[in-house]
Amino acid sequence: MTLRQFLLFTALTLPACALLILSGDQPLAGFIHGHFTWSAPFFAALTAAADRVHEALMTHVLGLPVIFLALGLAFAIGRYGLKRRGATLFLVLLLTHEFSMVLANVLKGAVHRLRPEVQFGAGYAGSGLWATGPHNDSFPSYHTAVYFSLFWPLAVAFPKYRGPLLVLPVLIGLGRLVLGAHYLSDVWFSVWLVVALTFLFGRLDKPRAIEQV
Repeated sequence: MTLRQFLLFTALTLPACALLILSGDQPLAGFIHGHFTWSAPFFAALTAAADRVHEALMTHVLGLPVIFLALGLAFAIGRYGLKRRGATLFLVLLLTHEFSMVLANVLKGAVHRLRPEVQFGAGYAGSGLWATGPHNDSFPSYHTAVYFSLFWPLAVAFPKYRGPLLVLPVLIGLGRLVLGAHYLSDVWFSVWLVVALTFLFGRLDKPRAIEQV
């Protein structure tokens, strides 16, 4: 991804998310809740299956998650053992995935936004930001950050296969809306967060694969 592309995406995303939080998220969530709950079992099953796989990948071995060890070894062997510059992709993927999860959780704790399930139940006034009580960890979407960060760096590196690579994360993101777990701005901001981190870490060594869009 080029700097111009990233700046354009940022210029679109941040104002759009702000407008959604102020006026668009709640009506859209109500519409989805009223018309697409029939698909909730599919998205619930898909998310649960994906979570089981991800939890297995996060199993700690030698004090680190399996996926981090595997990506770190792949980077070290490929970059320094085999002298393949493109192996930096493994490092970009590792850092993007780790920082996406950490930052998503940090932002949840800072923003304290009420989830749509509160809107569908007792309801609330305003945007739901900086709320007290339960169900106030809506922004941003952790699940979206997790699964986009696993696939977006690969989609950037291999644009020919971008469509198939993004099927799962896109479905996970849609599922967060259908299941009433998140608002559109929660999901959209998480996508931007992953794109931003991928762009940032892609500057580390500027491998050819990361530069191609």
